[in-house]
Amino acid sequence: MSNEKDKSVVKVGDYIIIQRQNYTKLHKITQNGLAMLGKDQIELGSIVGKPVWTTYKMEPKKNGKRVFVLRECTSSESLAEQLKKDLSSGSDNRNIFDDGRSQLLSTEEIVGLRSSGLSGQAIVGHLIENSKTFRDKTEYSQEKYLKKKEKKYFEYVTVRWPTIRLISEIMFRTDPVKIMGLRIDTLSQIITNIGMHSHGTYMLYESGCQGLVVAAMLNNMSSGGHLIHIHPGNSPQKQAILAMNYTSDHMSCLTSVNIYSLLRKLLQDSSVVSEDANSSVSDNNKEAAEDNKDFSHVDIKEEEDIKPDTNSENNETVSTVSKENEVVIKNETESTNLINEKKRKHSDNDENTSKKPRWELETEKAADILNTHKADGLVIIAREHPTNILTALLSFVAPSRPFVVFSPCREPLLELYVTLKGKNNTTGLRVTETWLRSHQILPSRTHPDILTSGGGGFLLTGIVVEQESSTQEQH
Repeated sequence: MSNEKDKSVVKVGDYIIIQRQNYTKLHKITQNGLAMLGKDQIELGSIVGKPVWTTYKMEPKKNGKRVFVLRECTSSESLAEQLKKDLSSGSDNRNIFDDGRSQLLSTEEIVGLRSSGLSGQAIVGHLIENSKTFRDKTEYSQEKYLKKKEKKYFEYVTVRWPTIRLISEIMFRTDPVKIMGLRIDTLSQIITNIGMHSHGTYMLYESGCQGLVVAAMLNNMSSGGHLIHIHPGNSPQKQAILAMNYTSDHMSCLTSVNIYSLLRKLLQDSSVVSEDANSSVSDNNKEAAEDNKDFSHVDIKEEEDIKPDTNSENNETVSTVSKENEVVIKNETESTNLINEKKRKHSDNDENTSKKPRWELETEKAADILNTHKADGLVIIAREHPTNILTALLSFVAPSRPFVVFSPCREPLLELYVTLKGKNNTTGLRVTETWLRSHQILPSRTHPDILTSGGGGFLLTGIVVEQESSTQEQH
C-alpha cells in the first residue's frame, strides 16, 4: 500500500475534487489536463505533482476564449471584502426600483470585458461603476450583490482529495436518480446498522447506485476483510469506487460477482458435498462389481481362444490365428491412442483452467469465502423488489448478524416486513426513515434551507436468527 506522501500528491490518472467556493466537481486527471467549470475551461497541467489542498488562481490566457491557467497562490481573496472597503451605502432601499435599466453596460459589453482577459475583480468593479443604484443600496444589499457576482467571477479554485461525503454530495446534486435518491445521512445509517469492522466478511447487493455504497463499505475495510459485491448485470457499477483512488492492496478486499453465477456455484458446491457423502458408502461395492465384470470378460475370451475347431483344416486354423493376432494388435493400438487422447484432453483442461475468465475466478473466490465462513452482514440496495434477493442470500449470513435493505419507497419494504414476520429466521425488524435538513448559521440570519430534498429513502433492518433444525442436526 502506498504511503501517505504518495497519496497526497496529484498524479495522472487520479480523481480529484475541484472546489470553487461552494461548488465542487469530480474530475479525473488526464494527459491533456483540461476541465470545465461551467463555461470556463481550465488547464490542469500545473497541478500534477503538487500536493492536494493547494489553492490556485485562474489567470486568463488572453486568446479571446474563456480558457484559464492555474497559478499557485497562498490564499484566496473575497471580491466582496476587496470592493466594499471604499464604498458608501444608503440608509434604505425604498427609492430603488427594479426597472432593468440600472446597469449602463450592455450584455455584449460585459462579454467583451471577459473576452479581453480582465480579472474578476476588474469586471465587478466596472459593473459597480456603471450601476446607477448600487451606492444607494444598504450595506447588506451591497454585500448580497457582491456575493452574487462573486459566484460568477470568482478566480480561485482548491484541489481536494475525494472522500465519501464529497462524492455522495456531488452525485446527489448532479443526478439523484442515478443513486436512487440515497443521501449522505441515509448512507451513514446503513454503515452504522450493519456494524462494520475492518476484518469482517460482508455481502452487498447493489444495482443502480453507481457503486456509492460499495465505496463507502470498502472505505471501512482493511487487509484481512472481505466485501462481496453482488450485482445483476455482466459488469458492476464502479464510478464511486474508482473515484476514491483505492490502492491495489485495498481493492484486494473487494470481490465482484454476478448474483446468478454466485448462487449457481454455491448450490453446485452444496450438491457435490451431499453426493460425496452418499457415494462414499457404496464405493467399495461398485469397485468390486467392476472388477468381477472385467475378470468374467477375460475368462470367456480365453476359453474362446483355446477352443479347438475340429471341422477346420490346418490352413484355416493358421489364418484364423493370424486374424486374431491382427485384431489383438489393432485393439492394443486403439487402446494406446485412446490413452494418449485422454492425456491430451486432460492437459487441455489444465490449460483451460489456468485461462479461466475473470468473472469465473471471482465467482469461485466468493463461493470459497462463503463456504468457509458465513457473512457478518448483508446489505441490499436494489431497484428490483428486494424479497427474492433477500430470501436467496439470507441463508449465507451467520446467525446473530445484521442485515439492511434500502429502498427509495417504503411499500416494498413493508411487503418484505410482512413476509419476514411470517418466518422464524429474523428478529428485530424495523422500517425507518432518516431526515436531514441543513441550516444557515449567520449572525441574526439563522434559518433552515428552503430548497432541500423531500427524503433520503427508507431502511429495513433486522438480525438473522439461527434455525432450530440446523441446531438439532448439530446436536
